[in-house]
Amino acid sequence: MENRFTTGHKLKAAWHSISRMYNSYTTPVGISVPVAYVLLLLSSKKGTLSTQIAPLLGMEAGSLTRLLKSMEESHLIDRKADQEDKRQVSVYLTERGKSKRRQARKIVKVFNDLIQNEIDPEQMKTFFIILDKIVELAEENHFHDGQ
Repeated sequence: MENRFTTGHKLKAAWHSISRMYNSYTTPVGISVPVAYVLLLLSSKKGTLSTQIAPLLGMEAGSLTRLLKSMEESHLIDRKADQEDKRQVSVYLTERGKSKRRQARKIVKVFNDLIQNEIDPEQMKTFFIILDKIVELAEENHFHDGQ
């Protein structure tokens, strides 16, 4: 039987399955998958510039702003403007945020351990090389209407 699904479809379906699995772990601890990803990206010892977060998550700035506002309202983070350059905002984990971050780390570890126990390390190395190339190709080939 011929493969009727595109590379994009396979990647989307894989991510959807992973996301559903992560949701099944994050929901009981009171966070969402996007919140967990932000918590894991933030430095636990010093602030992280908000402008550094969106590119690492593949998010648009507007979506990240809404997510950070929600996280601040939930007392997971604090945002503080730089004293010298008020345009720069750093994001800091609160004690509650640090606690949720520890829970998020445990969730990620469960999945990583499962992968490491089931898939050969050489296959994973090749998989990551291919994923990096796919991301590179996608980034290089954005369609820019009229630009």
